[in-house]
Parts: sequence; C-alpha cells; structure tokens
Amino acid sequence: MQFEDEVETALAAFSNENHMAREDAIKRIVREYLIREGFLFSGQEGIHPAKLNASNDG
Repeated sequence: MQFEDEVETALAAFSNENHMAREDAIKRIVREYLIREGFLFSGQEGIHPAKLNASNDG
C-alpha cells in the first residue's frame, strides 16, 4: 500500500525514530488510533468518553 508523498515521508520518519519496519509502524499507528477512538479494546482502558451514554456510564 502506497500513501501520498507527505504521508510516506512522515511514516518513514516514524519508522526510523522507533527502529521498526514500515509495516510494523503502520500496524502500530492503526492499532493506537483504533484504541484511542474506542473501536478496539486495549485491555487497559474503559469505554471512550465520547461513546458513553446513560446505559453504559458507570
């Protein structure tokens, strides 16, 4: 999968800074995004605040 040039440049910088392969960097970025947005449970966080409602707030 190829991204726009500016995204590829940022991805390369992220990969180099974290000493990981490009594919591993993509996996990490996607996973962290999904956890932060409440789509993936990390095992360490509860329900994302934006997803709370009267039935799950507790």
